[in-house]
Amino acid sequence: MTNHTIKKISELDVFCLQVFKIIFQTGHANAAAKELNVSAPKISRCLTMLRTTFDDELFYRRQLGLKPTPLAEHLYEPICQFCDSVAKIEQVAFEVNQFDSTPILNIAVTPGIMASLSLVLCNNDSLKCIGKIRLHPWRDDSAELIHSGGLDLGVAFDTSHHLDLNFEHLGTLNSVYLAGNTRHPIWEALPNLSLDEICKHPFLYLEGKGFNDKIDPLEVYCRQTGIPLNSVEKVKGKEQWYSNLLTMGSLAFAPAVEAEIINNMPGIRIEELPEAEVKKLHGDMMSPQYYLIEKPASHRRYTDDNREMIISIIKGLLTFS
Repeated sequence: MTNHTIKKISELDVFCLQVFKIIFQTGHANAAAKELNVSAPKISRCLTMLRTTFDDELFYRRQLGLKPTPLAEHLYEPICQFCDSVAKIEQVAFEVNQFDSTPILNIAVTPGIMASLSLVLCNNDSLKCIGKIRLHPWRDDSAELIHSGGLDLGVAFDTSHHLDLNFEHLGTLNSVYLAGNTRHPIWEALPNLSLDEICKHPFLYLEGKGFNDKIDPLEVYCRQTGIPLNSVEKVKGKEQWYSNLLTMGSLAFAPAVEAEIINNMPGIRIEELPEAEVKKLHGDMMSPQYYLIEKPASHRRYTDDNREMIISIIKGLLTFS
């Protein structure tokens, strides 16, 4: 096939190919005019253009209509495939526009602040310029998904640096709250909550990747001080966490950002742990450090202004107490 022929074929529009397809299937030009809702002269002009492009008659006039030439027989299948592909493109574009044209920013978030961050985001009108934001729980493969484009960015404890990702420190959670059943005997110790008293009861913690995925700070405190811990259990879901607090007599720590939400859970009470006890709890370990994890600037789907807006919201959430 010569370059001239390729150029002529590329100049054909989809409409002409649809005309070819219908004439081939029906054997009549007027059937193409009726189906495509155009005049007969327009169909005639398209047929002339097709014949010129392919340098072939394409259809012979016979008593029962138009009969395809051998070349037309060979062209029919690829032209049908092309027309079908165009129809699918049109359908997808229509469905997406009809369903929702708003872009979605996908953010992976450590479960400890997911609910509170959702609440802040939904009440912030300034984020309308960004579009919808979908929060995903931070998992072992979240950094890789950010790198591959499956996620836009992440907020987590994870500091296992990926070579092609950027990490920015967002803040630290220093305030700690104690959560338990409203009828739990621990509340009788108020206002003098202490780690020693907490250790006398079953303890529960929600795993946070990169922070307490192997051992919780309370376990470390007990080992270092020689204080026996009644029992400790690690759970991965908030539903099980909530259930155990209600039915197992367990206690759990919660960050300040989650305090308001947890306090509104039926049957649950929370109280802030005294600052001196928080220092004992963290000991030589640093308090939970939150990082923004994202791709290099050249590969991001969001603007610098949108990025700063999101960072400001997250930092404000982490410093709230």
